[in-house]
Amino acid sequence: MPRRSRIPALAHRIDRRRAEAFATRFSQRLVPGSQAYELAVLIASAYPALAGTLEAAPEIIETIAAEGHQAARDRSGLMARLRARIGEGADAERVGRELRRFAKEERLRIALRELLPPSLGGADVDVTSHEIADLADVTIEVALEDAVAQVSARFGPPRGGTGAPARFVVLGMGKLGGGELNIGSDVDLVFFYDTDEGESVAPDGSSITLHDFWSRVARRLTATLEDVTADGWVWRVDLRLRPEGRSGPLVNSVAAAERYYESFGRTWERAALLRARPVAGDRALGDEVLAILDPFVWRRRVDPSIAVEMLKLVQRSRVELSGDAARDLKLGEGGIREAEFFVQTLLLVWGGREARLRAKGTLDALRRLRAAGLVTDREAREIAEAYLALRRAEHAVQVSTGQQTHLWPDDPEEEARLSRALGFSGPESFRADLARHRGRVAERFRSLVPDGAPAPSRWSEAIAALDDGDAAAFSEAFCRAVAQAGLVALAAEAAAERWADVARDVFELSRRPDAPLGARSREAYPLLGEALLDAVVDAAAPEQAARTLRMLFARLRHPGVYLRFLGEEPRAVRRLVEAVGGSAFLGEALVNNPELGDRILFSRGVPVPEAARAAITEGLREASDDDDPDERLVGALRRAKAQVLVDVGLADLASELGPREVGYVLSELADASLDAATRHALGVDEGREVEGLCVLAVGTLGGREIGYGSDLDVLFLFDPSKAPAGSDPDAYYARAARRVIRLISILHPAGRGYELDTRLRPSGNQGLLVTSIDAFARYHGHGGQGTGGGSEGPETPHVGAAVWERLALLRARMVAGDRALGARAIEIAHAAAYAMPGDPARVAEELHRLRRRMEQELSQERRGRYDLKLGRGGLFEIELCVQFLQMQHGADPRVRTTETAVAIEALGAGGYLPAEGAETLRDGYAFLRKLQGRIRIVHADAGNLVEESAPGLLPLARRMGIRDRPGAEAAGELLERYRVVTGRVREVYQGVLGGGSG
Repeated sequence: MPRRSRIPALAHRIDRRRAEAFATRFSQRLVPGSQAYELAVLIASAYPALAGTLEAAPEIIETIAAEGHQAARDRSGLMARLRARIGEGADAERVGRELRRFAKEERLRIALRELLPPSLGGADVDVTSHEIADLADVTIEVALEDAVAQVSARFGPPRGGTGAPARFVVLGMGKLGGGELNIGSDVDLVFFYDTDEGESVAPDGSSITLHDFWSRVARRLTATLEDVTADGWVWRVDLRLRPEGRSGPLVNSVAAAERYYESFGRTWERAALLRARPVAGDRALGDEVLAILDPFVWRRRVDPSIAVEMLKLVQRSRVELSGDAARDLKLGEGGIREAEFFVQTLLLVWGGREARLRAKGTLDALRRLRAAGLVTDREAREIAEAYLALRRAEHAVQVSTGQQTHLWPDDPEEEARLSRALGFSGPESFRADLARHRGRVAERFRSLVPDGAPAPSRWSEAIAALDDGDAAAFSEAFCRAVAQAGLVALAAEAAAERWADVARDVFELSRRPDAPLGARSREAYPLLGEALLDAVVDAAAPEQAARTLRMLFARLRHPGVYLRFLGEEPRAVRRLVEAVGGSAFLGEALVNNPELGDRILFSRGVPVPEAARAAITEGLREASDDDDPDERLVGALRRAKAQVLVDVGLADLASELGPREVGYVLSELADASLDAATRHALGVDEGREVEGLCVLAVGTLGGREIGYGSDLDVLFLFDPSKAPAGSDPDAYYARAARRVIRLISILHPAGRGYELDTRLRPSGNQGLLVTSIDAFARYHGHGGQGTGGGSEGPETPHVGAAVWERLALLRARMVAGDRALGARAIEIAHAAAYAMPGDPARVAEELHRLRRRMEQELSQERRGRYDLKLGRGGLFEIELCVQFLQMQHGADPRVRTTETAVAIEALGAGGYLPAEGAETLRDGYAFLRKLQGRIRIVHADAGNLVEESAPGLLPLARRMGIRDRPGAEAAGELLERYRVVTGRVREVYQGVLGGGSG
């Protein structure tokens, strides 16, 4: 069904009567059947408060339809749009008017994105609330600039005691600081300036203090944002989170703020500052303020009693602020406030010890807590799902009413309409879903409060069965506890017999006395048994977690070291089980290399490329000199690779690294491995320059985009004049290249190596393994640019490089060996690559024929099966589009990059790719790269296939960040999103390469 035709059906499902009425009314102002018309009817049907806005100014929805609503607008894009509207030298009246209109239009666009499903360009509230926060940032920044200009024009510019310009910053607090703002939210602001030493001197010689100057700026800024005019308002402003609250000064110097928090700061102010960030003004000053306040916010002492104070804050706000707690989505029991406080409590307790936990946003912090083992996968999933469900409902109420309310409506008609707008069949199903989420949040939040009496264990019977060594009784007790825990959804995914399989694997962990659930271990560590059982059933994939643990401990001859850490630190159990239960790749790596367990058990910093290279250097230094030299090198390379892959996989699972950063680290690891192997093959010690042989990376390695299981595409080039005297250069360097390949790829007990692919060398499989620099130059049509020495070999009678070979050189990058030789090779490669070989239309036609052939012969795409690399609209089509345009516009140095994502941005910025096309390729590339990486990390599968009927589709969808929503399971939404993304990519591909409908 065409995308656009689904919009009227959605409007009718939400409220048929209103949809029909507005269809008639808007037909007088908008073209019936146009996208603007259909979107206007949809919004007016769902949200009464926006209907009047659209009827008064239908041009707003025409602009949205023309400019596109399907992609997020980041801060820089919003700022550019806003400044273009205001223009240069605008007066305060124009600034205020355009700020109000811009904010109104963007809020409407964002409300539309929340109303639509993702397959129609919609987005969930974690995305839209970040957009709203970005909108607030840019409007506050512009309003501040205007306020400073107006006050400076009257009183003179503010200067410190040294004569330097005085500095001022606006900190965003609460949901604004966390990047989680509501459409109907206040913005919580706090103002700081750098010093009281100085003044502002007016043209007439009069002066005012800096405190007075910045107070005037703050008042003017606040008025610009919240004063209501015919154009509405920008934001309602709440300044009560400043030092001393309502009774405190409007602005504070940094020194005054430091004195206040040191002397009078309370727990709720620590919680407020968790999410503080600079949103306008001098951001460097904002960072300085937050660094000064760090000791107040982040205490080194672990104090679980903070949970009691946070509970009291929730209870007090419920009594003081909520008129109807049962309908209050924010302050009611199990509401948004409790979900936020669950996260903030754990941050306050542990964040002083572990800086990696310190995140501004609720969901980001929750991911970090899960990665650190402070919450289980199930706890994190339930809190996140509840938080999102509550926020969706809160946004719907606020957009529908145009009011800052958190109360779910009690009017039956309004309740029914909003329930359907959220994707439910009606109010009853919405209320049932809400009750489920609120019950989970309330339970989790209460679990943080130490009440002095431990709750009875759900595992008492199962533990007793372990004492008796009775496998059948254990399985029965285990499955009964799972059912009583309410794991209905999980039980639906894995039938009762599959839970029994989990029980059997877990029971195996008790067979030996020194196993995790063995008698001796449970006696030494009384809490370990229950912690492990809790972690397994709460894991993302309990079957996988239990099976991997069984295999791991079966391989450990002396598990005592593991058990000591697991028994003394319950969250180490959660970290281990979370890793192996969420990633088959990490489980496989750990089973094959049990010594890597400490990488999982102990929190480390986020991996960076430099750390990958350092791991190889350290591995070579620590390798035993008693080993055979080749064995020593290969063992060190494999151990370093396994270690880095585990570190990267953990960070990837925790969303601390995106696909791009994963590619950077893994590519650096491969680069360093090739460098070490090349040095070893040529007998060159570390610190000496390699001469005569270089390794060029092409393909994904050249683009620094390799994944967990990628092959390495390389070319070996040599300089015959550098060969040892009396040797045959071709034979000498061919032996060296073969040795490099063997060192990199040979099987080894310490882990897998890399598969090296050299088919992109001149003449492909028919050509020599190594190519002289002169032959390389001649093959690519640039004559003898090498040394002039050496044999020409069988490459002399060549026919020249094909177009696809030239494209491959776009991503050529020198990674190992002779640097000077590599630099010459890159010059030749760029000269060949960034030059269109003939008529662009003919080249495009040739590339399209190549694409058709690969799709027909190599793609594994079938009905119900998707090949994300070679299938329709897949990664190959994106890369082909980008590389063709790079070749065509190579005269512009901006497009000369080996990285696909960077090239897309450059082509868009240069005007060589329309903005919508660049956006499609950028978003499509990011989505497909992430999906490719998730397939590997979740399923330990190096393939590129997604199948509709695959049992692992649901966990894959969840690891992609796609959630189960009313009317759409995550697995189905992943497939729909895949079809939409690849369909759009195919449209761009056809436009760039002229492929027609083929």
